[in-house]
Amino acid sequence: MKRFTILIIDNQASNSISLEQILAVNDFEVKVVSMEEEIFRLINEETVDLVFIEADLPEMQSFSICRALKSNDKWSVIPVIFMVDRDNLELISEIFESGADDYILKPLLNLEILTKSRALLELKYGRKIARNTNQMLETKVGQRTRELEDSLKMLRQAYKDLEILEIAKSEFFNLVSHEIRTPLNGIMGSLALIERFKLPEEVNRYFKLLGYSAKRLEKFSNTILEASALRIKGEKAMVYVDNDIITIIQMALDQVSLEFPEKIIEIDIQNNATNLSLRGDEKYLIKCFAVVFENAFKFSSIGGRVEVTIINETEGNLKITIADYGIGFSKVSLDNIFKAMSNLEAHVDQNTGMGLHIAKLIIEAHSGSIRVGNRIPTGAFVEIKIPVKNIG
Repeated sequence: MKRFTILIIDNQASNSISLEQILAVNDFEVKVVSMEEEIFRLINEETVDLVFIEADLPEMQSFSICRALKSNDKWSVIPVIFMVDRDNLELISEIFESGADDYILKPLLNLEILTKSRALLELKYGRKIARNTNQMLETKVGQRTRELEDSLKMLRQAYKDLEILEIAKSEFFNLVSHEIRTPLNGIMGSLALIERFKLPEEVNRYFKLLGYSAKRLEKFSNTILEASALRIKGEKAMVYVDNDIITIIQMALDQVSLEFPEKIIEIDIQNNATNLSLRGDEKYLIKCFAVVFENAFKFSSIGGRVEVTIINETEGNLKITIADYGIGFSKVSLDNIFKAMSNLEAHVDQNTGMGLHIAKLIIEAHSGSIRVGNRIPTGAFVEIKIPVKNIG
């Protein structure tokens, strides 16, 4: 434990002896001085924790000494207690004006001396600990701030790198798509010419299979181009006009119905919305709903049913839910449904793996959201929310 050093400034031996005895008995180290030069030399050379000053020093030196201590940055933290005669209480205001921390009355009382001394020492060292703690915390906060700034710089750089990578990936897809489309034009043109000839049924069957594969490849190429444009440009790829959502849905249904004529799907549109106007890109909106209907038709049985529900939400969204009674989504599909090339469980001839991925890109470019799930006991649903008034 630290042993505190207390300085007594007094030219009256009786006071000094009495105070020194009280403090020494209670394990304080005590020094007594009476000359001003000696006072400041001692304080400067040694560590002093507390100062007692006699208020009745000649020529009022006590107050000038206190002011000198309190005006010095190094000594100002040292508590100062004045010793005052009970007959000189008028000095109390000047005691505090000089910067002193407290006073005690003579004749000196043991309990008062020890109580006030310990209280001021605890306060002094409490403040010192607080300052040290604050300095330590400021250092740690500064260090942490620098670390966070460095991390932020790294994240910004990583984000820039990702943007560059995304652009490079999209440019690669564009190149691949272009290289696919060039020979495809020759293949499809040749197939169109071959259809004019009368060929054996077996040969025609192979040419039809070739034509089907070529069309799927063309569709895949177009989807890649659209996805690349949406990833790079987002809403800037959109041409915003006012649309009627029923018209959009019907155009998408007409397109998909031609692809699955054998399914004979029953369509039930339940329109509970009062505002069907939607500002968005007609081409991309039809593409989005066509993708959703294609999935619903594909996994529905012959003569199945697809339900479309349209409502206005209080948040200003138009919510369209498309539900079917098919086999629903598997756990693996649900976990990866919106990722490019995510149809991990689908047969290679069932879809391109880009459908719901591009649907999500389209809806997000319209400031909307899309989610999927399974129905009970069977079937799946796709829920699309788009703001009625979209900024375009």
